[in-house]
Amino acid sequence: MRWRDFPDLQRAQVQRLADDAPAQVQRLLETQGFFSPQITVRVDCPESGPIDVVLSVQPGSPTLVQSVDVQVDGPDGKPDAALSARLTRFWALKPGAIFRDADWEAAKSKALSALLSGRWPAARLTESRATVDPQTHEARLQLRLQTGAAYVFGGLHITGQQRYPLSIAERLAPMQPGAPYSQGALLDYQAALQNSPYYRNAVVDADLSQAQGDVVPVDVQLTENRSQKLGFGVGVSSDTGKRVQMGWHDLDFLGRAWRLSSDIKLQTREQSGSLKLAFPRTAIGYDDSVTLSQDRTDISGLVTRNSSIGAQRERTRGHIDTALALQYQAESLEPAGAASSEVHALSVNYSWTRRDINSVLYPSRGTVINLQLGGASKALLSSANFVRLYARGLGYLPIDRNNQLVFRAEAGAVLANGASGIPQNFLFRAGGANSVRGYAYQSLGLTQGDAIVGGRYLFTTSAEFDHWFTRQWGGALFYDLGNAADSWGALKPVRGYGAGVRWRSPVGLIAVDLAYGQAVHEYRVNFTAGLSF
Repeated sequence: MRWRDFPDLQRAQVQRLADDAPAQVQRLLETQGFFSPQITVRVDCPESGPIDVVLSVQPGSPTLVQSVDVQVDGPDGKPDAALSARLTRFWALKPGAIFRDADWEAAKSKALSALLSGRWPAARLTESRATVDPQTHEARLQLRLQTGAAYVFGGLHITGQQRYPLSIAERLAPMQPGAPYSQGALLDYQAALQNSPYYRNAVVDADLSQAQGDVVPVDVQLTENRSQKLGFGVGVSSDTGKRVQMGWHDLDFLGRAWRLSSDIKLQTREQSGSLKLAFPRTAIGYDDSVTLSQDRTDISGLVTRNSSIGAQRERTRGHIDTALALQYQAESLEPAGAASSEVHALSVNYSWTRRDINSVLYPSRGTVINLQLGGASKALLSSANFVRLYARGLGYLPIDRNNQLVFRAEAGAVLANGASGIPQNFLFRAGGANSVRGYAYQSLGLTQGDAIVGGRYLFTTSAEFDHWFTRQWGGALFYDLGNAADSWGALKPVRGYGAGVRWRSPVGLIAVDLAYGQAVHEYRVNFTAGLSF
C-alpha cells in the first residue's frame, strides 16, 4: 500500500513485496484470534498498464479461549486462594470468547489494576502465557501475579495551607492512620479536596519509597482559593424565563474559615435573595449551615411571597448524601380570582440521596434516588399539621455505544386534613422541563380562582430514548405522564410526548425538546442544562 502510487516500481520489486504480504497478513490475523488462515497472493504484470496484486484470505475458524488459570501469590510468597478466586471471577477474557491479542493484554492489565487499586500497591505480574493450538482452535491462558507487601496509611503531610486552618483538609480525609492502603481512598481524598470551596487544586500521593516498614505517609499539596469572590450571571429558562444573578462569597468570614454567601437571582417568574453561613466540616464529617432567604414567585396565576430562616446538617458518605433541616417560614399567597391568605410552618425535613452514575456531566449508566420525609405541627408555630413524603428516581440504561434509555419517576403525598394552611413548597404542582413536558411550568395542580395551586398528591413518570449520531450530538424521543391533585382518586395523569436534540457541551448535557401536551392540545419548547435533581 505504501508503494501503490510509486510510478517506477519494477516487477521484481512488486514480487518481493507480494512475497512478504502473506506473513504480514498472518501476523495481523493472529492478533484477532485467527491462527490457521489460508493466504494466497498473485501478481498480474502486463507489458503495459497497471500492475495488479490480488491477495486472497480465508481466515478460517477463530481461536476460542478454552481455559483460564489465574494464580496470586500473597506477601509471604504462598498462593492466596481467596485473591485467586476473586480475580478469576472478574477475569475479563472468559472461556468461549475469541482470543484477541488486545483483549488478552487488557484482561491482564485489569487483573493487575485490581490489586494495585486495593491494598497491594507493589503488586506485579510475574508470569503470563497463552498456549494456542491451531488444530483445535483453542487457547489456554495462564497468569501469575505477586501481591508484594501489604501497606497501611501513615499520617498526613500537608503543604500549601496558608489562609485556612489545617483541620479543614484533615477532616476531608477518608482514611485514618493505620488503615489498609487503598488507591481508591487516595483518589477519594483528592476529589474531596478539589470539590471543597477552599481549594483550587489538590494533589494527594503516597510514595512507597518513603515508607517506614509497612507504613506509608500521605503527602498532600494544596493550592488555596482566594477568600472572597464576586460573580455575575445571565441566563434563560423555558420554565422561569430570563435570569440575571449576582453572588458574593467570603470563605474566611471573621477570620474563622466560615463561608458567608449572598445571592440575588431575578427571573421573569421567580425572584429570590439569600444569605447563608456555612461552617467547616466537623471532626465526625458533618457540614452545618444556617440560611436566611426571601423569594417571590408568579407562576400559573399564583403569586407567593416566602420568608424563611433555617439550619441544616449535611453528610456525604460514598454515594450517599443525607441532610437534616429545621426551618421556619412565613408565606403569603395571592391566587388570581380568589382570596389571599397567609400561612406559616416550623418544619423538620430529612433528605436521603444516592448517586451512582458513571458521569456527572454526561451520564449514560446508573441511578439517582432521592427520598424525603418532613412535617410540621400546629403545636409548634405552624398553621397546619402535616407529614410530607416524597420520592424521586432517575435511571440511565445503555443499550449500546450510541443508544440509551432514560427513565424518571416521582411521587409525593402530604398527609393532612386538607391543603389549607400548608406552604406551597410542601405541596405539589407538575409540568415543565423536568416534570411533564408539553405543559407550562407548574401548571398542573388544583384550580383556585384563576390560579393553579399545589395539591397534596403527585405522580409523574417519563421514558426517553436517546440516540447519539456523533460524540457530541444526539436526538431523543420521549413520553411523559403525570399530574398533581388533592387526593389519589382525583389524580388524573395527563400525557406529553415529543422529540428533542441533545448536545454534550463543555459544561454538561444540554437538552432542547419540542413536546406536545395532549390535554391542552399545544406544543411547547423545553430546554434544560446539566443533571437536574
